[in-house]
Order: sequence, then structure tokens, then C-alpha cells
Amino acid sequence: MRKVLGSMFVCLFVISVGAFAQTAREQLGQMLDVLQKTPKDDAVRESIIRLARDLKPAPPIPEEARRALIRGNTALEEATGVDDYARAARHYEDALALAPWWGPAYLSLARAQELQFDYRSAQRNMRFYTLTGISAEDVRKAQDYLYALEEKQERADKTKAEFDSKFGWLNGQWRLTRKLLDRSGYAVAETDPVPARSNVEGNRVTLRVSADTMEHDHRHGGSGSYGSYGAYDASPTRVDDTFRVSYDSSGQLVMEIYGARDRYTCPVAYDWNPIQFVVSTDQRTITATREDLYGPPNCQPSGYSITWVLERAP
Repeated sequence: MRKVLGSMFVCLFVISVGAFAQTAREQLGQMLDVLQKTPKDDAVRESIIRLARDLKPAPPIPEEARRALIRGNTALEEATGVDDYARAARHYEDALALAPWWGPAYLSLARAQELQFDYRSAQRNMRFYTLTGISAEDVRKAQDYLYALEEKQERADKTKAEFDSKFGWLNGQWRLTRKLLDRSGYAVAETDPVPARSNVEGNRVTLRVSADTMEHDHRHGGSGSYGSYGAYDASPTRVDDTFRVSYDSSGQLVMEIYGARDRYTCPVAYDWNPIQFVVSTDQRTITATREDLYGPPNCQPSGYSITWVLERAP
């Protein structure tokens, strides 16, 4: 009788444990649905990590999540710039959308975000990483990494504060108009305003503008080159006018434009070139001018000038 009762007790225990495990897995599935709709809900994400960590056996990693992780690792290993780091981060985020309890994906995402100087996001994902059931040794390494990220964030905050005091007036949306002026100052050509965006690059602020416009052969008007039969080919050229603003050692404001060139006319250096400019008293308009334009075939001064007018968008 005792043996029968003991067997019954074991069976009931196994059944109850199985029922609990099934309920927990069902709960995990429901929480995953919630996180899919609100991926920035850190409380839900943390609950999923803790629940998955305690499940035995652990929930499997979907094959698509593994695929995303490997693609992210490849992008990170072969990265040559910020865009590559961002692409790697997107792959890691795809992996975590499918398996938000997966520790290695959080660690990799944090590293990709650090390389983009997004230290706060990196810290956030490292904290999730420490909850995923990693070893005590890995927890120690993760905490040390968090300390390093905190230091980098503090330095970044200090740099931002210094930049805001110098370049704060450059914040916000801008728009640019490009004008071609003749000797008398009359605008013989003018583009429609195009948007400009400002961003910090190293120890400078850059206003970056890209616009489809026409480069001009100032002797004949229009844009383009002479074809094999002497006919003039007018062709639009992709123009990337990029301005950067900084302070020199004496504290004077400096504006530079990155040289562009139309391959059908005389070259302008592909480099940062100082340019004359005037900033309005209310710092809402910047007028930059390049006086000397040259025309083919002898590359003598054409007498024309280009003026860029940057205005803060309302």
C-alpha cells in the first residue's frame, strides 16, 4: 500500500511540475507577443529574460535568430565605418526580437552600439546581458565593461556640454539655397531650398546638404560637357555641399566647405577649404561665398561667384 501511495505521489508531483512548466512556457509566449508590439518596454523584456532563464530545458534559439546573429557578427568584423556598425546592430536587434532571452546577442549589440558612440544603449543592453544566466565570471566581466561605458558616457556628456556652449546655435533644422551670381551681384541661377542637417564630427559641427542641382560651364551656360561632335551635353550632377564650423586656436569661428568638382570643368580640391562667410546677428542665417570660379578650357576666372545661404527652418 505504501509503495502504491508513493508511486501515486511521485506521479502527481511529476504531473504538477509538468503543468507548471507548460504554464510558464505559455506565459513566455504571451509575453513575447507583448514585446513584439512594445519592443522598448524594458520591464516586459526583463520579465521574459528571467522567466526563460528559469525554464528547464531552456527555450530553443530560433534558427532565424542565429542567422541574424551571424550576419551581425560578419558585418561587425568587416566594418569600415559607422554605417557598418549600424547594420550590425540591426541584425542583433532582429535576433533579439526572436529570442529576447539570448545573452550573446545582447553582448554583441552593446559592442556595436559602443562603436556608434551610443553608450547609453550599450549600457542598457549590457544590463540585460547580466540577467540572462551567464556565469559568475562573465557577470564580473560584464560589470567591468559597464564601468568602462559609464566613463565613456561621462566624457561624451562633458564634450556635448562644451559643444553646446560653442555650437548650440547650429542645432535644429536648416535649409540651403545655392545662388550663381554674375559680376554685378545679380543671381543668374538659384536652386530651390533643400534641407540641411547638423551633426557633431570630432571637435566640429558639420552641416551636411545633398541636392540634385546643375553644375555650370559659365562660358556657355547650362551644365555638362562637349560631346564628340561638339554638341553640348547638359547633365545633372549630384552635388554634396558640406560645410563645417569650428573654432581655431585663437577662438575665431572658421567655416570650411568640402570641395566638389564637376569633372567636365576645372577641378576644385577634394578637401576642406576655408570659405568666406557671414553669420547674421540673430544666428539664424549663414551666408557663405566662393568668389573665384574658373571656366574651361583655360581655367581663367569666370567672373562668377557662388553664394550659399543657410537659413534655420521655421
